[in-house]
Order: sequence, then structure tokens, then C-alpha cells
Amino acid sequence: GAEIRVLGESVEGRPIRAVRVPRDDGTASPDARVLLSANIHGIEWIGTYTTLGFLTALRKPRPELRRLRERAEIWVVPSINPDGYARTWAQQGVGKLSALRANAHGVDLNRNYPLPAPQPRFAYLAGGFAAGSTDPSSAFFKGTHPLSEPETAAMDRLFDSVPLRASVNLHSFMGTLLSAHVDRKDHFRGYKRLCGALRQSQRLRKYRWLASRTFDWYLGEQEDHQHHAYQTWATCLEHFPVLDSAKQHLRAPSLFWRFNPREPRYYLENDIPGIVAYFHAALDMGPPAP
Repeated sequence: GAEIRVLGESVEGRPIRAVRVPRDDGTASPDARVLLSANIHGIEWIGTYTTLGFLTALRKPRPELRRLRERAEIWVVPSINPDGYARTWAQQGVGKLSALRANAHGVDLNRNYPLPAPQPRFAYLAGGFAAGSTDPSSAFFKGTHPLSEPETAAMDRLFDSVPLRASVNLHSFMGTLLSAHVDRKDHFRGYKRLCGALRQSQRLRKYRWLASRTFDWYLGEQEDHQHHAYQTWATCLEHFPVLDSAKQHLRAPSLFWRFNPREPRYYLENDIPGIVAYFHAALDMGPPAP
């Protein structure tokens, strides 16, 4: 059966938990492990909700989920940033983005991973939105050095100790697919195939895949680190398209309701089948060629 493992602790001492669901035949190989993670940004609650919905679906699986359990060991991390989640809850979703997005050190954890290569100067424009800011007051503060934070260090230990074929990290709100930045044509074609499989299986709304071998750069994100350091097919799925957010509230009553839908089950029905299809496609393809 499933087991809960503690990967580490947050800045404020909250456990960072992972759920490991073994293959149905009781075996596991490095070529058959997948990861679904969420809430690297504290305010993006819809991702955590989806991971829990995914775990619930695994208990009484549809055929495609049953087959995934037969093919792969499944890992789920519902909240990478439990301090940010707790702060968002305590403040009822009201506050500055820099306070609700970051960990307890004020670090944007999705800018705290090592960069696979140096970045062009223009990547640091727009207040550090791209490759992270050195300003501690910024919502995109990248920290003092890569993996400076206990949360990203805990995830890195997981990546190092549990070889993963594929990973999907959940965010909001854009309604897009953002795979790891790659220069190689074969890796780019691989992500095109994987994200195509994901989109094809989305039942209600198909998210756009945003990727370019030229007009892109490394941001210090989890996906880039997983792909280049650990040879994992890694993609960010952004729930809740911008237009849906605007339709829900032209002027949202709090920052929380800008990032999260009032009817989250819609996104379970739409996005979980796509995530499962992505994992199957990655298992079919094999790991990224070295």
C-alpha cells in the first residue's frame, strides 16, 4: 500500500511530506518512477487540491490510472512550501504576492534551483521575474545561493535518491504547459510529444504548450533542474487560465481568488487525465538521451 515519507522540514519546521504509491506488482525500477508535486508557491492552492484528487483517483482507478499503477511507482508531494501555504491560510489569502508566494525566508522557491548555464543579461529584467531577483523584497527573490532553502534542498535529495522518468509540477494561474528549457532538438521533440499527449487528454480545456529553443532561458526553476541534473522529463502545468480568473472576478476580493478557482473540481476533471497521459507517454519514450 501507499506510504508517507517526510522529505525534510520547512524553515518553520513543518514537514514536507511525500506519498509513495508502489507499483501494483510490488516492484520498482529506476525507469518506472513518476512524480506529481505542487504548491511550491504558497498561494497556489489549486495544485495541492489536484494532487489530493489524484491520490483519491488512484484508490478506485479508471483503466488508464490502473495501468499507470501497474507500470510505475508513483510519488506525490502535495505541498513543497508548507510555510507559504500556512501563511496564505492564516491571512485568508490577503496580502502581497511576495508574502504569500515565498517561503518563510521570503525566497521564491521556484527561482532557488541551480541554473544549468549562465543567463543572458536581459533575463534579469522585469524586476527579476525571469531568472530571479537579488532583492529580498521582490516576489521573485532567488535567495542567497542555489538550494539555500530547506524546501528546495529536500526536493533535490528526493531527485537524487529516487530516479524519476517524468515529473509534473503544478502551478496557477496561466492555463499553460511550460516544459524544461532545452536546446537539443531531440529533447525538444520529446517535450512536444509529451505535452501533446497531455493536451489531447484534457477533456474540457486544452492548455497551450509554451516552449522555444531560442526565446527561452533558465530561470532557476524545478523543471530545468530536474531535466538537466537528473535526466527527468519535467514540465510545469499552470492550472486556471488567466481568462478564467478574470471571468471569475474582474476585481478579485483577495489575491487568493486571483490564483484559485471557486469550482476546483472542474480542473480535476480536466487536468488529471492529461497528467496521466503525460506519464504514460514518458514511460513509452524512455529517459532523455544523454
